Amino acid sequence: MIHDFGFDRRSQLVLEAFDGEIVQHHVEQDEFCSLLLSRRTLERCDDVLRHRFGLFDPQSGDLFDIDESVLCSRG
Repeated sequence: MIHDFGFDRRSQLVLEAFDGEIVQHHVEQDEFCSLLLSRRTLERCDDVLRHRFGLFDPQSGDLFDIDESVLCSRG
C-alpha cells in the first residue's frame, strides 16, 4: 500500500475511492508511453511534490509511475 505518495487533491480522491489493494509499479519511458496510448482505462495520478507522473488502473489497482526526468529524457 502507498503511504508516502504526496498526490495532489484530485489524485488523492481517485485513490481514496478505490477499495482494493494498490500495487505500485515503477516503469521506464517506453512502457509509460505505451500505457498512455493503450486502450486501457487509466486515470492520471501524478505526484507533483516528488516530480513523478502516474497512471492508475481502477480495475486492477495497478499504479504505474515514472520520474519526470526519466520521462522527459531523450533515452
